[in-house]
Amino acid sequence: MHLTIGDVARRTGLTERTLRYYEELGLLAPDRDAGGRRRYDGAALDRLYRIRLLRELGTPVADVDPDAAELAPLTRRHLADLDARLADLARQRERVRAVEDRLLGGDRPSDEALLDLLAGLGGDETVPTRRVTLLVYRDLVAAHAWLVDVFGLAPGPLTRDRADPTRAVHGVVHAGDGDVWLHPESAPARMASPLATGGTVTASVVVVVDDVDAHHARVRDAGAEIDDPPVDRPYGVREYSARDPEGHLWSFHHPLDTTDEETP
Repeated sequence: MHLTIGDVARRTGLTERTLRYYEELGLLAPDRDAGGRRRYDGAALDRLYRIRLLRELGTPVADVDPDAAELAPLTRRHLADLDARLADLARQRERVRAVEDRLLGGDRPSDEALLDLLAGLGGDETVPTRRVTLLVYRDLVAAHAWLVDVFGLAPGPLTRDRADPTRAVHGVVHAGDGDVWLHPESAPARMASPLATGGTVTASVVVVVDDVDAHHARVRDAGAEIDDPPVDRPYGVREYSARDPEGHLWSFHHPLDTTDEETP
């Protein structure tokens, strides 16, 4: 891939002036074509990512050293920074939701609650900041691969048994802003795969996707068991349901556009 300075500016949201500024500082040196025009290849984009992330994490421009910044630690810091922001947004959302509950109940929010909303600040109360779903499987390795290949979830780590590397003891897949943990069956904890209950499940996972029909077609064509094809639900979403190989029920949906509907 070889991109022009305009291409990079459009794709990243940076201005061409900023990109030239990094060159003036000696931080960035894209190749030039025969006509002297800048051409950004993978190495230049890698370097630009390091520069931008160091700046985003608060490094003064004079101290930015992309050569000394290893990519893996940087991405870990990037994720930690994003998780901290998500946690803060979750706290703010909980405060807004609490105020909305009082308004819907016909009660006026307290002055303190309104001040919190205005300032975007919270107290020291502990509130949930992120959800993690846990599902039980007999074969974590197979389940992990299937969820990634068929449902299109992003792969997370698989922790394997040191005594038996073919056996996994924990797995993670990523579904948007949430994680799904894969846990082995455990008799003491009364945790069993649906395979042990004849397919009976007591909970279901719901994942929001951009295009329900396209996702359904992909999953159906991959041979997954479809419980319900895509349908518009009265609670404002279009969704379908499918089973994974061990019988867990998954639903995928996206919100319906109700902006044009008349308000009764």
